[in-house]
Amino acid sequence: MDNREILTRFKSGALDRQQVLALLTGDTATEAPAAENPVHPPPAEGFAVVAVDCAFPGAAAGTAGFWEAALRAAPEGSEDTDAGTDAFDPAPLRIGPDEADALHPAERLLLHRVWQALEGAGYAGARLDALTGPDGEHRAVGVFTAAARPHTAALLARVLDLRGPGHNVDTGTSSYLTAVHQALRALRTGECAAALVAGGDGGTAVLLLKPLTAARAAGDRVHAVFTASAAGHPGRGTSAALRERLRRRVSATAPGLDEEGAGAAALVRAVLQLRHGVLLPGPGRERPEPWPAGPRTALAGVYEDDAPHAVVALREPPPAPPGPEEEDGPHLVLLSAPTPRHLVATAGRLADWLTSCAQAPGAGAVARELRLGRAVHDCRLAVVVHDTAELARALAAFAHGDAASAPRPVRDADLRGAAGEPLLADGLPETRDYLAALWRGRRFEQLARLWLAGADVPAGDRTGRPGPVLELPTSALLPEDGPDAPEARRDG
Repeated sequence: MDNREILTRFKSGALDRQQVLALLTGDTATEAPAAENPVHPPPAEGFAVVAVDCAFPGAAAGTAGFWEAALRAAPEGSEDTDAGTDAFDPAPLRIGPDEADALHPAERLLLHRVWQALEGAGYAGARLDALTGPDGEHRAVGVFTAAARPHTAALLARVLDLRGPGHNVDTGTSSYLTAVHQALRALRTGECAAALVAGGDGGTAVLLLKPLTAARAAGDRVHAVFTASAAGHPGRGTSAALRERLRRRVSATAPGLDEEGAGAAALVRAVLQLRHGVLLPGPGRERPEPWPAGPRTALAGVYEDDAPHAVVALREPPPAPPGPEEEDGPHLVLLSAPTPRHLVATAGRLADWLTSCAQAPGAGAVARELRLGRAVHDCRLAVVVHDTAELARALAAFAHGDAASAPRPVRDADLRGAAGEPLLADGLPETRDYLAALWRGRRFEQLARLWLAGADVPAGDRTGRPGPVLELPTSALLPEDGPDAPEARRDG
């Protein structure tokens, strides 16, 4: 490992200060021998869950639906996710009709949930591009799929353009936790800047993991923190003995919660309980209870007889840092979508959310999140506003085709089939420097014109430190077999 790789891994959070000093000076005497360190514990602060999504039978898709069903313990009348696996919108994923038709229903569901997780966490655009590996490669995200169809990891990596290591895991009921174990190992060794874990037994769970130090520096929302993991097979020994060995490896403190047996579902339950500080109904609890005072920790494990075991240890997320003060307006808001219908639907969805939100974020924070967290598509709009109320009215007017009621002009463009971006220098450092200069100078008219002409304007946004990730409603999905399917095909 040369000095550049050492410093790159330190910057990504894969190495702590002591490890860097030891490697740079050649003093490795303080490092424990491999035999004394069988689980290779992660850096002291652990690894953050910066995105979580799921779809399990008996609950509406998404963590909100899963949490609501889990609070009731016995969900009644909730949506069965199996019934909706064919409602698939390939447009945001840039999947052609032939490939979409060839996808298995389970792959369609998984792609939707992964996309929702990434976009909800702000990792569908510029932030995703900025995740670099030890060799400087962008989008260095590992993909680890569990109990999935063959080549699913490769499918996700290709569709989402993720360039880290990938692996399909099939160890029976422990597949999901084993995939998490492998993802943590890849992060620990610096193979990738983030790791995506997707799949599951009896449902679908999606996690995006990053070193906690890197997550906090980027302003990510942290749902929970992995502190250790372990996996193994009992061989000719007993399952009970292996279970206890693995639990001792990962358990630095007595856990306050122990989720066993259900793999992906149990892990999502543990993450959400740590995030909310609420113990769900379960053995010994007939109803939800507030988490007792003190640090919140948990174990989740699968220990099936004569089969591979896996266990992970988690703790509660650290307190969220305060957000930056709202900048004075005006603010340039950029929004894009794959088709005009998607753009109209997404604008309307965002307008409704801003109008109904009890504590709506500032227009500057919304504008920045849309630039950094969303993918760039060919159908675009641009509007300059001073505050959130003005933005909500402008987006609502665009969504309803009522330009006269917009407080500010909303300009849009459909670039599908266009010859190319206007600077004819996409990706060059000089182009990004030029765009960065426009952002610093708040040259919104020039930026808006370049955006509507096809330039990747968000790529040049280097104004100050990144603010905290803002959880906006995700882009609208318009399934092929929905009520507007014929129009969707014409637009696509």
